[in-house]
Order: sequence, then structure tokens, then C-alpha cells
Amino acid sequence: MAKLTFVVGKGGVGKTTVSCALALHVAAQKPRHSTLLMSTDPAHSIADMLEVPGRPGPRRLRGVPGKLTFWQIDSQAEFKKFLAANRDGILNIVENGTFFNRDEIAPLLDTTLPGMAEVAGLLAIQSLLEEGKHDHIIVDTAPFGHTLRLFELPEHFQRFLDFLEVASSRDALLARRFGGRVAAPAHAFLERWQATVRQVKEAFSSKNAEVLLVTSPETFSLNESVRCLKSLKESAPGMRLGSIVLNRIVLEPGACTRCRERSRMARKAVQFLQRHYPKVRRLLGPDPGNPILGPALLRKFGDAVFAAGQRSLAAEPRGPAKRTVTFSAVDWPVAETRLSFTLGKGGVGKTTATAALAFHARTAQHGPHVSVCSTDPAPSLDDIFAKPIGNRLVEVLDDSGFRAMEMDSVSEFRIWAARIQEKLKDATSMESGGLHVDLTFEKQVFAALMQVVPPGVDEVFAIFRLLDLLETKPGMVFIDMAPTGHALELLRMPERILLWSRLLLKSLAAHRTLALAQDVAVELAGLGQRIRKLLATMRDPRQSRAWAVMLPEPVPDRQTQRLLAAMHELGIAVDSLFINRVLVKVEKSCKRCSRAQRWQMTTLLGLRRKYGKQRMYVVREFPHEIAGPEALKKFTGELWQIPNRK
Repeated sequence: MAKLTFVVGKGGVGKTTVSCALALHVAAQKPRHSTLLMSTDPAHSIADMLEVPGRPGPRRLRGVPGKLTFWQIDSQAEFKKFLAANRDGILNIVENGTFFNRDEIAPLLDTTLPGMAEVAGLLAIQSLLEEGKHDHIIVDTAPFGHTLRLFELPEHFQRFLDFLEVASSRDALLARRFGGRVAAPAHAFLERWQATVRQVKEAFSSKNAEVLLVTSPETFSLNESVRCLKSLKESAPGMRLGSIVLNRIVLEPGACTRCRERSRMARKAVQFLQRHYPKVRRLLGPDPGNPILGPALLRKFGDAVFAAGQRSLAAEPRGPAKRTVTFSAVDWPVAETRLSFTLGKGGVGKTTATAALAFHARTAQHGPHVSVCSTDPAPSLDDIFAKPIGNRLVEVLDDSGFRAMEMDSVSEFRIWAARIQEKLKDATSMESGGLHVDLTFEKQVFAALMQVVPPGVDEVFAIFRLLDLLETKPGMVFIDMAPTGHALELLRMPERILLWSRLLLKSLAAHRTLALAQDVAVELAGLGQRIRKLLATMRDPRQSRAWAVMLPEPVPDRQTQRLLAAMHELGIAVDSLFINRVLVKVEKSCKRCSRAQRWQMTTLLGLRRKYGKQRMYVVREFPHEIAGPEALKKFTGELWQIPNRK
């Protein structure tokens, strides 16, 4: 069996850098083995890191030692391939096990489903394991909240198989009830699925599978690493933590004040990891002050991390000779719409920007109540507000008009499922056209279905919570979104829910004489009306605006271009772009900081060409993390703007 390494961690800690470096290092060390580097993050950046075109499908990386293939999973393509092989089997079971026919259900099955990225990733991993072509598979995962969904999928699949087996047993139930001898249909694809689930479970818990955690010295990253590993232990107890990479550290600070502070943070982080994970191998990822891009530099970085190599990682930016950008001091912007979204790649400072926008709106306008909400499955509002934040709005910063919440959409789904089951608990039959219809079997099918926590339920129930916030809470609502790939899934979800409700209503029309179908149709009609209202709000720039956040580095820049293009396609206005952690002043004697500043200035110069008509704000790098009212006041007390292109 292939060795499986899942590279996990908070967004922005350098998972993709470490994944690429590990793959290149392994391929060079074992040239006769086949190594595969794959990404399950819907916002892929492997091709950006390797500086090669991002084409679909597995591709051999040329010009490097060993046999290395990389693959950025196309979730829609992989899921369609899965459906093509299993569509008829699923439709047969639904037709046999419910009062729907295949023509009514087929359109629902063919629409885009939530959670496809994780399902596609799991199916791809299973297929690779079955093929046995690769000796080492390195998985660059999504930020940790959504990676947990990947690890939980085998159990969710098992519950879904239980539901399908119950649904497929109607003929056997009728035979027992009426004395017939009808054999239950054989569903070969169910047997294949059971074998798939067993194979993946065994692979995830085998000695050949391990998690490689990547973190950085910042307190927020270290705290989240503890929360993530605790969640991993609960969700996937068979997964083994093999190593921890403490990334982006400064070991030799010299006389530079900034580097001395970062070196102090690194020493504290090493002590933190020793205290929490004393038996886990700890590796160090040095920060040379420049992005680690291209196979040659990534391989050097891999040697430094995994073999304690000492080769130089310094690299100068490619670009125009002029590397300075003129900023002008401006006031922090005041959000003017009821609803605000903050978007960006993981680790760019979305949570800080969201909290700052909400804090400034509350303090500058002296009036409107403000609600800050995170839809990220691995949220960090509790770090920003320095108090526990849960699934219900709580007061923060000692201000009764300032509240915060971290959505737990899986819990919301379970509460909803329990409520629906309670409603049906006493319903054993119903009348339809003068006929008495026994619901015993339908209740068994529904009970099995309610045990399944669907992949992507985060996005669906986050939309329901967002609707509730806008309809029941006064004042302004600020949403701290998940990293780019899953944030876009959430923003596409209202359209999909509206489509599903229409398809379901059409399917239920054929069964309008059934009281149960009538009740569901009323619920769907009300939901459709609310979703249309939400879509109108999101697409009206007078009511809703998005705020994008990025770092002045090449890979976040490329992802931001794709993000803004997607927002334009969705019809959601982007108010401004925050460029975070800019080195406004550095000590010229420090080569590392000077090099980092040159890279930033080169990126900033390119932004004027790409986003010339967009408002662009520059936020300087602060020496300490932003937490609490005083830090937020200081953070929002200074800001610069890049003049728009004329």
C-alpha cells in the first residue's frame, strides 16, 4: 500500500509550500519510487507554487529528480465521473424505496451538490489506492476546518450506505408482510461502496498513513493547531500525527529589531510545541524573507526542513527596477451596507479585517448594533475578542451592542433533523384519495437518512443562519468567511438551494394528494421566497458589499485575481481590497527584511495594473497580533491607500 501523508494546518501557514517541498524531497531521495502530490483544496495553488500552468488531470513534473506527478483535483469532474458509474443504481433504489420515481429525482441528482470538493478528494484517494501506481501520495489539504470533513467522510459514507440499504429493502419488507417470497434486489454498486469505505478506513488508520501538521510561530496559529488536532482525534481517531513543521521562523535575527522579535516568537513556539506534543517529531521551516517558488527553490526548502540542509533560500523578485509605491494616509473606511462579507486566501488576515470593520462601524457611527459571525469551520473569533465564542451571539468587548458568533452548522443540522423526526414520530399513516397509506417504511427510510450528516451541510445551514440573522437581528451584520474555495461555495449556495426547491416542488406536484407532500411543499415555497430575498440583498450594492483581503505576495495575488473574477460572475460587489501586513519601514541593514520588502513592492506595483479601478488599502505589519479593544482601536487608527490608476 502507498504511504499517505496529509499535510494539514490553518490557512496561511505554508501548507502548500511544505507539501511541494516534501514531494520534491521524497522524489529526489527515492528516484525509483513514484511520488504523487495532490491537492484537495478547491482554491488550488500547487501549480502557482511550482510555477507551471494549472491544467486539469494528473501531470508529470519534468526537469526534477525522480518520478513526481502532481494533480489539482477538479471536484466537479471527479464527482460527475462517480455519478456516471453509480447514477442508475442510486435512482433504482430511490424509486423502489420512496414514492418518487426516477424521472422526478434525476434532476436533483444531476445538480451541483455541496461538499463536492471533499467527496471528490476522497474518491480520488480511494481510486489511487486501488490502482497502486504510486509509492507515496502527499495530499495538500484545504484549511483545517474543511479537511476535517475529508477525514469524517468514510463514516458519513457508511451512514449513507445504511440509508440506501434500508431504502432498497421495500420488496423484502412487503414479502414478509404479505407472505410472498420476493428476494431483495442485489445492488452490486452498494457492495462496491461498502468495499470502498472499508478500504479508505483501513488506509486512513494504517501505519502507512500520517498527518503532517504545519503551523507558524504566531499565537493564533499555535492555538488553532491545538484545537485542530483535538478535533482530528475526535473525528478520525485512527489518524496518526507523524510530524509537526514549525514554519516561517527566524533562527538568526542579527541586529534587526523585527527579526529579533520573530526569533523570540520562534523560541516560544518551540517551547509551546514541546509542551503540547513532547513525543512528536518537530521540524523547522526557515523564513528567508522571500516566497519559496519554483521546483529548484522548493527542493532546497525541502532539504532544509526534512534533512536539515543548509543551502541558501534567498531569491530576488523578478520585475521592474523601480520597486517603490506611493501611499497616501486615509481614514479607515466605514461600512455602509447592512451586510458585509470578508473574503480571501487562508491566513491573510480575514478575521482581523472583519473584526476591525465591525469595530470601526460601531465606534465611528455611535449607533447601529453590530453582529460579527464566522462561517469558517475552524474559526478564530475567540482569539480576536479574547473570550469564548460559540454557536449563539454573545456580547464582546464589554459592549451590549457588539456581538459575535461562530456558526456550528453541523449541530444546527442535527437539531433540525431531530425536530423533523419528532414531527413524524406519531405519524404512522395518512389518507390519499380515499386510500389508507401506511408510513412505517417511509419512517424507517427517513430515520436512516437523518443519521447522515451530508458533506457540505456547513454551507447549506450557514445560509439558513444568515437568513435568520438578517431577518431577526437589528443593525449591521459582518461575515468572516471561510478561505476562498469554500467561501465561494457558500456564496453560490443560495442559487443552488433555490434550484433544489424548485425541482423538489416540481417532483412533489405529482404527489399533491399526500398530506406529507403538501406539508413539504409549503415549507419549500416559504424557503424559496426567503432565498430569493437573500439573493436580492447579496446582489444589491446598497445592501451588501464584499471586502477582499490579501498579502503582497505572488501566490495570494494570483488567488485574489481568481476570487475577484468569481465575485464578478456572482454579481456581488467588492467594495475594497485590503493589502495586509505590508512592510512600510524596515531596517536597511537587515538583508532578510529588505528582500521581503522588495518582493512586496514588486507585487504592489503589479496590483495597480490589475486592480486599478478598485479601492486598495494598505495595512502595515503590526509587531503583535490584534486582540481586544485597544489593539483594534490602534489597528483601525492608521491606514494608507494606493492611488487608483487613472
